[in-house]
Amino acid sequence: MRTSMKKAFMFLSIFTTVAILASGCSNPKIDKNITKSGEIPTSYLQASFVIDINNPKEVVGYADYAFVGLVEEMTGTDYKFPVTKETEDGPKVLTSPYTNYSVKVLSNIKGNLKKDVSIPIQKFGGLNDDKSTYFLFEDDSLPQKGKVYVFTATAEQDGSLLVSGPNSNIEVKTDFFSKKSIQPISEESIANELAKTEEYKAYQDAYKNEIVKDRERFTSNYEAP
Repeated sequence: MRTSMKKAFMFLSIFTTVAILASGCSNPKIDKNITKSGEIPTSYLQASFVIDINNPKEVVGYADYAFVGLVEEMTGTDYKFPVTKETEDGPKVLTSPYTNYSVKVLSNIKGNLKKDVSIPIQKFGGLNDDKSTYFLFEDDSLPQKGKVYVFTATAEQDGSLLVSGPNSNIEVKTDFFSKKSIQPISEESIANELAKTEEYKAYQDAYKNEIVKDRERFTSNYEAP
């Protein structure tokens, strides 16, 4: 369920690290009612970007890492960048939700992340701190446990991996990995299965023809030796 949005405050720290500069994010009129199906409503944030988020060549070029990963689990939510805003009910502290995940890297497209360990990543967006509403960029989605995605991530100054914005996690359309334990699958089998998918082929091609934007870059703590 989409709620209307009013431009009110900026998440500059988010945007400069994930290939975007927001012209404004929204302090939404939150519909606190649960939908008839029992689902929590979602408010979509509007933003402008310094790259064409619909062009994989620019998305991969801005990212430090592009990889295929299996989502093992969602491990919690962090709330960052508190901002006090005046509301009809008085001052309210607004925060930005970041959802944490544990992923297993199946294949590296750009960069070289470890494959033999569970890697933590953080995705901008998620359930807000009063548990009433999900916040996401327009046309964005949160990864789901057990699914496989092409992730594009930036390495933060502390070595963590941040995934943010539309098209930063593209689901790979295959049920191959959901039917098997990930441990016994050989590298060759993984490569052969991914090579059949349009998503993997598209991002491999995007990397070969990436459009790189100049910015300060860092290295992940999970870079393979």
